[in-house]
Amino acid sequence: MPRRGNNIYKRKDGRWEGRIRKHNILPGESHYKYVYGKTYREVKEKMEIVRQSLQENKCSCNMTLAEAANLWLAEKRDCWKITTYSAYENLTRKYIIPSLGTCKVSKITEELLTKLVNKIRYTQNGKRLSDGYLHNICSVVIMIMNHLRTKHYFVINIPGNPIMQSRQSFMILPSDHDLAKLEEYLFTHMSKDGTSLGILTSLYTGIRIGELCGLTWENINLNDEVIYIRQNMQRTKLFDGQKNKTQIVFQKPKTVNSIREIPIPPILLPLFQKQQGEKSEFLIKGRKRAYAEPRTVEYRFEHILEKCSINKFHFHMLRHTFASRCIVKGFDVKSLSELLGHSNIQTTLNLYVHSSKQHKKQLMNLFQFPKEKEKVSSF
Repeated sequence: MPRRGNNIYKRKDGRWEGRIRKHNILPGESHYKYVYGKTYREVKEKMEIVRQSLQENKCSCNMTLAEAANLWLAEKRDCWKITTYSAYENLTRKYIIPSLGTCKVSKITEELLTKLVNKIRYTQNGKRLSDGYLHNICSVVIMIMNHLRTKHYFVINIPGNPIMQSRQSFMILPSDHDLAKLEEYLFTHMSKDGTSLGILTSLYTGIRIGELCGLTWENINLNDEVIYIRQNMQRTKLFDGQKNKTQIVFQKPKTVNSIREIPIPPILLPLFQKQQGEKSEFLIKGRKRAYAEPRTVEYRFEHILEKCSINKFHFHMLRHTFASRCIVKGFDVKSLSELLGHSNIQTTLNLYVHSSKQHKKQLMNLFQFPKEKEKVSSF
């Protein structure tokens, strides 16, 4: 079917066909309206009439937020990873639908979102939800509304998010003394299940705990001295009608940039060579399964901190520590960003680069009194 322009085509039967995208499309409906004519000009004129009619029929959305949310989840499910779907479904089911489910989408304003925030700010047990978490809940409502406007062409006024996305708060990294104690323990207690080696791997490469748990010996190339990050492991909700059921999933890393190669630092290479297992074996093993899931590794990590009499800190702090050490040692931010698997340098600067107190002091010490011969008289 040769194309003439403006979505107008000449058919094999000699007629001309025009195609106009429709607004307010419901599930199962065709996305286009078709017109036909004997000539190109005839079809073009008919299309203009149809476009004017469609423009006049554009209307505000009469769906409730619950209906819109379920439509959004159903239409986007195949586009997301299962963990992404689980996160959005959880926020929608737990907070959005119970509070605003019966509200018409066209009636949702920033003021209404503010009332939602005030209503859910504290949980039933009195725990306060963080501003970041509340920001995400409001963002999901806005994403649902944007989906109706862009995919189904409803006329909707999209409200702003009443919760400003807070900047990264100051983060206190583990002290050099505590890290030295931890490293000494790990080097001298190489466990058969690979836990100690796994913790050291995160400390010296900055990989995420899900990436660490999904790491097999097949992805550790000792000849080329490279670690290949190809998958991560997460526990997520199981969508089979059963409540409170979860499952372990192996999936591609967080972003395209997270699929990466990390050179093995010399401090780790002999440890890998000594503990190398079969290609299909996981670096960190479980006691009942071939692998250890992230929360199991976190429990083991906490137990090691207790043994070392170190104040508890989250496993993810090893990633922060690695990034900060790299900056102090003179890594350029571009290379560090690629090692961490970030999509851009700004993410690295904003989230993971925390200068140590000692390094800041060294920088400030550059301001010294000038030597006598360098002093310049005022006269």
